[in-house]
Amino acid sequence: MLALIFSLLILVVIFLNSFERLAMSIANDYLVEYDTQIIELSIRPTSMHHWQFPSLKLTVHNSEISIKDLALTLDTDLSLLSLYSQQLSSKQVMSLIKQISVAEIHAELNPGVLTDEGKNVDDQGPTLLLDLNALPQINIGTTSLSLAGISASALSLTVEHLTLDEDGKLSTAISRNDKAIFQLDAHLTKKQWRVSSLLVFDELYAFLTELAAQTLDTSALAPLLALKQESERVGLILSGTLESNATLDLKSAQLASSHILKHSSLTLMQFDELTLAPHSLSAWAEEPLAQDRVEFDIAGHLVDLTLTLAPFTLEVSPSHHQVHSLLSFIQAKRSIPLVATILEHSTGTPSGGDKPQARIDEKPKIKLSFTLSQPLEYSFDSNTIHLRHAQLMIRDARVDASLSATDLSLQLPTQTQAFELESAWQFAASRESALSLSSLLPNGPSSFADRVVSNKTIADIRLGASSLSLAGKINIETPTASESPQFRLSINPHLQAQIGSVALIPHSVKQDSARKPKDNPKFQFELKHLKLVSHDELVMTSSEARPMNLDIPRLTFSIDSTRYRHGIQTDLPSVTKELSFDASSLKFSTLAMSHLLIINSLVNESLASNHQASNSTSKLALSAFTLESEDVQFTQSTSSGDSLRVSTGVTRLTSLDPLVIQRTTDSANEEQQPIQIRVPPLKFEQLDNELALKPVPSAEQHEYLAKLSGLYLSLEKTSSLVIPAFTSEAMSRVLTENLWRNYAHYELNGAELTHHHIKNNRKRTEKLLDLYTANLAQTLDWNGVKLDTHEDWEFDGLEFVSEHSLRPQISTQADSSRLQLTGKVNLDSDVGTILALVSNNYSLPKSLFITGDARLQAEYELNKNDKTTQVSINFTPELTSLSGSVNELPFEQADIQASCHYQMEQLNQSSSLEPTGTTISTLSCPDIQFSAAAFNPGILLTDIKAQVDFSVSLDDKIAAEKVTEPAEEERKSQGPDVGKRPKSAFLESLSAANIQMNASGELLGGRLLLPEFNLKLHGKSHGYLILQGLELEQLLAIQPQVGLYADGIFDGVLPVDLVQGKISISGGKLAARAPGGLISVSGNPAVDQMRLSQPYLDFAFSTMEHLQYSELASTFDMAPNGDALLKVNVKGKAKGIERPIQLNYSQEENMLQLLKSLQIGDKLQTQIEQSMK
Repeated sequence: MLALIFSLLILVVIFLNSFERLAMSIANDYLVEYDTQIIELSIRPTSMHHWQFPSLKLTVHNSEISIKDLALTLDTDLSLLSLYSQQLSSKQVMSLIKQISVAEIHAELNPGVLTDEGKNVDDQGPTLLLDLNALPQINIGTTSLSLAGISASALSLTVEHLTLDEDGKLSTAISRNDKAIFQLDAHLTKKQWRVSSLLVFDELYAFLTELAAQTLDTSALAPLLALKQESERVGLILSGTLESNATLDLKSAQLASSHILKHSSLTLMQFDELTLAPHSLSAWAEEPLAQDRVEFDIAGHLVDLTLTLAPFTLEVSPSHHQVHSLLSFIQAKRSIPLVATILEHSTGTPSGGDKPQARIDEKPKIKLSFTLSQPLEYSFDSNTIHLRHAQLMIRDARVDASLSATDLSLQLPTQTQAFELESAWQFAASRESALSLSSLLPNGPSSFADRVVSNKTIADIRLGASSLSLAGKINIETPTASESPQFRLSINPHLQAQIGSVALIPHSVKQDSARKPKDNPKFQFELKHLKLVSHDELVMTSSEARPMNLDIPRLTFSIDSTRYRHGIQTDLPSVTKELSFDASSLKFSTLAMSHLLIINSLVNESLASNHQASNSTSKLALSAFTLESEDVQFTQSTSSGDSLRVSTGVTRLTSLDPLVIQRTTDSANEEQQPIQIRVPPLKFEQLDNELALKPVPSAEQHEYLAKLSGLYLSLEKTSSLVIPAFTSEAMSRVLTENLWRNYAHYELNGAELTHHHIKNNRKRTEKLLDLYTANLAQTLDWNGVKLDTHEDWEFDGLEFVSEHSLRPQISTQADSSRLQLTGKVNLDSDVGTILALVSNNYSLPKSLFITGDARLQAEYELNKNDKTTQVSINFTPELTSLSGSVNELPFEQADIQASCHYQMEQLNQSSSLEPTGTTISTLSCPDIQFSAAAFNPGILLTDIKAQVDFSVSLDDKIAAEKVTEPAEEERKSQGPDVGKRPKSAFLESLSAANIQMNASGELLGGRLLLPEFNLKLHGKSHGYLILQGLELEQLLAIQPQVGLYADGIFDGVLPVDLVQGKISISGGKLAARAPGGLISVSGNPAVDQMRLSQPYLDFAFSTMEHLQYSELASTFDMAPNGDALLKVNVKGKAKGIERPIQLNYSQEENMLQLLKSLQIGDKLQTQIEQSMK
């Protein structure tokens, strides 16, 4: 255009004093160096300074230009002589013209103007030196531009006008097919330029499309066409208009400009024509038309410009296909289906924006919105972006979410500046209605069952109303190009994530072919109100040396209630089992900050090598924590009626120090990846525990109830464990290469066990265990080969100690593992403490009272391998200085000593032909010593001594053969009584027994001997009681009678049989020693009464008033029920009677009742005390 104006000015100079033909010739000679020629010229001068050119045609670089009604106004000081005498410069020519006016211009341009050569054709020449301030006033009308050889309807532009007045006001407009493309209005002064422009993107894009459709060399427009091609490649179409207003201060080089995008939108073709249409949020943009715009400013010094983007909002409702197109940007391709499902429209009530008249087959759409609520600033010089607040929201989706950034600062990377990002952020997500996780998978429940739930049960997880809220700061920086990136992300305290409920619900259960669908057992698992809260700031940083450094705040994760129900079909078709679990609350809390750290380091392999190996260390330090539950109850029941219920009030597990897990990897040796685990001191406690067991229902309605007020466990020291690698060879060395020592403490409080049942139509309660407190302090020491322990036990005041040594031998071979356990127990206590403990757990006779000392020393050994299990126990019980009474039968100074051995060997099923294996066990006490100073069961025994040789054995195979049909019938008749066997079951199961004993004692001035007695468990046991030197006078003194006296010494033998615990005597004999003794009956009221009432007995009683007997013999027999028959034969002389006297006397008496009568009163203890003096 400048070349054209310059040509016109040259013509004016020549035309002043020439005619048209001469003027054309002179002008063409002058313009030839500019590749410009005048073809047609008509001149109509109106004065010396006003020239009219009605028609002018010329060619400029092979472009044909037709000008109509050209008018020139020349300078009044113009000298025509100077035009001929000298060559004028372009600036001089321009100064001679004061005004140019053109009515119309038609230009048919050479296509070469679109090439790089055509663009640069005017790069040299006078036009480059033109000064806008030296330009004349210009008023050019319509200018039509087209290309030679191309129809104007296919490609053309129109410059509607071009004006420049004397005040420097410039105006022009470009259109295409009567539609504006570009408008420019400017006021250009020496101090300031003011510019207003309008650019229509749709028309510009249409023109570039028409231009690109032509087969032309358009290299001059290559950047613009390349931008168009790139936008088409990525599928971007920009529409709307850009209105700009700018002011440039030429002296200070300060620019102030404002720009408005009106009715603008960006269409993403690759995303199913998704259209982005932003709206202004300016305070004055309240009307709809004013809101349909985006504003931004560019201001500042020309070398330090800043772009300011005004607040706006962008909201779209992408279709299902558009959402899937957007998800193609996700790098983790496996997560695309899940994210796509989350972004589907919520199944709840549509929002108010949904149109009810939408087509039935059109799926509801979600809403995505981006809001810039505060201005955004970008510095062109420093390449930095500052943003005060922006927010991205997803609404009406399966999960609504929002992400916002506050005070964001972004440094874009350049050759001299690295990338930096710093911002505060907030994220929130919520779901108001229930959601099934199976609906989030592409293939629905079937896919969910295959991925999440076991193959046997096809279940679904349903989430209730949920929400997540967190905020923090992020910082990413790369200080220089040579340094590694730095990343920092923080989350502020009071992070909250909560889910209303989580339920695992089965849709169906795979059935066996024989099971009917209606018999499907039920299944239910539900958690209520899950909540996660942070109490400190979470900070995550990353660098090349430390790829991950995560500071985890104190956290609290809680579940209000848990409910679990599961019905299980047993092997019996008619019996089902039901499991249930309930907890009112579950809570996990960390008590301090936790840390996760990953460190990378480079290590030279050798001094002679340039290769480097890298080491990576990962370390997790979980702070001290507390895991707590309240009101937990577990129940197991069957349809047959039996049940088990376990409940706890409070359960709490607390770690006192951090739990540390550290792993080191070596790139040079991938097999060596040791893991170090440091287990902190732990404390465990359970309060208010209860257990209820109901066996299979029976007439007795048995029920066992157990209560435990408190259970406390603790490990007092930190333990360390190193796992060298996850190989079979390395795992076999874990025990041998880790040495540790620790202290454990166990405590029970308020342990009770009772048995409730119905007997004789009355409810009975039997106490089985009542323990007030129990304590165990244990030392554990593992030296790599064996575990040594020392225990201090205490049960309600009963204290004893023990030691154990456990030696495991674990081999990589499946059948070569072994285990050896040895132990010692040492008890030294008083009998009263033991009886008090026993009486609290078992029903003892109320009349039992014993004092004394008790000691027990035991050593035992257990050896177990894959074939056999062997147990060996040696123990020496000792009871000394025992005194007291049993069933009101007193004794004094009793001692019991024994040395026993127990041996058991069990053949495992794999090494035995029997289906359940074989067990052989033996218990022997070869020398049990018993002694007592005195014992009074009704007749005082003193200096008692007994020796017992005891041995029993049990062989499962032999015992099974001894079980008779009557015993089996007896067991069946007793019914299913859990925990009890028929009384004879144990005795019947013994394969061999050997119990031999002998005893002696002082009795009635003589001795009582049991020389040998062999106790048979399965038959009749037989022995002899020998009586030596018993004094008859002492016998009568046990229960004195008025007027009755007898003396003498007698001996005897009593054959004793023992059958099923009952004693019988058959053929017992008693005889008095010579010379006999005296029997005197005189003044006895009962005898006197009989003599008066029965005179025929008077002689017999008179002989006994003073009978000096020489012989006294008797026989004694007693049945198992205690009925005894005593026959006595007496020979001697009576006082006053010459002939010898012989009396025969017999009496029947129940000896058990007689002994009981002799035990009445306190005389038994008195006799004991007198005998001990």
